[in-house]
Amino acid sequence: MINEINSVNPSIVPNNKVTGNSKPKDIDNSNSVKNNKKYDSIEINKLIEDNERRINDFKEMIRKMIAKQGEKSNLTLFGQKLNVSVEDSQKATAAIAEGGEYSVDAVATRIMDMAKALSGGDKSKISLLRDAVKRGFEAAGLEFNDGAGLPDICNQTYDEIMKRFDEWEKE
Repeated sequence: MINEINSVNPSIVPNNKVTGNSKPKDIDNSNSVKNNKKYDSIEINKLIEDNERRINDFKEMIRKMIAKQGEKSNLTLFGQKLNVSVEDSQKATAAIAEGGEYSVDAVATRIMDMAKALSGGDKSKISLLRDAVKRGFEAAGLEFNDGAGLPDICNQTYDEIMKRFDEWEKE
């Protein structure tokens, strides 16, 4: 527990040497009483409360600033309102479309390639890998959209991965 709080006067250096226009350490000034004041728990709690109030006020100011910027948004993602340019929107649409870098087929292929690489091609590991993918998608769904679940493209990707696990198992 804190028994005493002393302020530090950076203008005074050890051995009572004086720097600049500061006074030696032994000269009394109006801050000396304040510097040696012992604080009780009530005063400390008040200081903590004041600090927490300032932090909360600052957070609220930032929240209001972000909300004001959000008024001009055209997309909501993870509860955040965003402004997405037409160009960025077109790029994202192309990336998830058939043949795109994040299409159902492309993502399912990458996940299956990783699963096969991790298992060394050992089919006895399929159940373990399938369960790991299921848990990963479940966890992502809990984190996405306040637990409301994943977008449809993610569900399509999940279905495609499970289909590929079934096909691998039958080989």
